Amino acid sequence: MKLGLAQLQWDDRVTTQARTLGWQVYPQGGANSRPADPSLILTRGPRVLLVYLRTGRRRADRQPPVERFPEGIETACWYPEDWPQVLGVLGGGQASGVGA
Repeated sequence: MKLGLAQLQWDDRVTTQARTLGWQVYPQGGANSRPADPSLILTRGPRVLLVYLRTGRRRADRQPPVERFPEGIETACWYPEDWPQVLGVLGGGQASGVGA
């Protein structure tokens, strides 16, 4: 899947901040990626966080299919306007699911 400039910049901003705060970052982009797959897999210690990065308008009917992951897997769907929440989660807080 080819990303536009806004998506690339958003991805870079989150990735850079995550690495600065000690997260290992595993990007999921590439020709074989699907919109239903997380954009990033972040790990720090025993914690694993599946992150969907989105730009554009937030729509209730376009939420990532996180129900396919086992109970207890942390997931988040972040938009640029969620930056304060992103910083909180990366700094040690818990993701509260899609829309975190």
